[in-house]
Amino acid sequence: MRTLEYELREENERLAEVNLSAEEELRKMRDNVAELQMFASSLTTRLYELVQEHLDLQKPYSPNVLLAKLKEEYTKLDDQSEEAAAKFMDKDGPVAAADCEEFVRQYKDLRAKYHSSEARCTLAEAAYKNGTLAGVPMSMDR
Repeated sequence: MRTLEYELREENERLAEVNLSAEEELRKMRDNVAELQMFASSLTTRLYELVQEHLDLQKPYSPNVLLAKLKEEYTKLDDQSEEAAAKFMDKDGPVAAADCEEFVRQYKDLRAKYHSSEARCTLAEAAYKNGTLAGVPMSMDR
C-alpha cells in the first residue's frame, strides 16, 4: 500500500514539474493569443467601417434613387414644354413666321426629349420590378 502511495506521489510530483516547466510557454502563448485577438478586433472594426463606407457610396446609385432622378428629369422636361407652349400662346397680336418656326422647333425638341426620358424611365421601372435590370442586385432598396 505504501508503494502505491509513493508511486502516486512521485507521479503527481512529476506531473507538477511538467506543468511548472510549461508555465512560461503557456504565458507566452496566452500573451500571443491576446495580441492576435486585439489585431483581429481592429481588423473587424476596419471591415465594418469599410462596409459602411461602401454602403454610403452606393446609396446615390440605388435603383430607387436613379428611377427618381429619371422621373424628375422627364417631369422637368414636361414642365418646360408646357411653359414654352403657354408663353407662345400668351403672345398678343400676329406672330411672325420665324417666331412660329422657332417655337415649333423648340417644342418638338423638348417633347422628343420628354418622351425619350419617359420611355427610359418606364422601361427601367419595368425591368427593376421584374428583376431583369442588369447589374443591380435584387436585394437593394426593395
